[in-house]
Amino acid sequence: MIRKLEALVQKYQITYADNARDIRHTEAELAGMIEELDGNEFDRKGLAELKTLLAGN
Repeated sequence: MIRKLEALVQKYQITYADNARDIRHTEAELAGMIEELDGNEFDRKGLAELKTLLAGN
């Protein structure tokens, strides 16, 4: 029983909150990196829309 419990603890060591925090952090980093990209008018519009989606607006 102890081994099964330890396996469950290990399996759920990373919580949903941890994953959600990591996703928000990664999205913020990506949104910042988008500023470094360039392209034609349509590329810039697409990048602006992607940045909006990543920012959650």
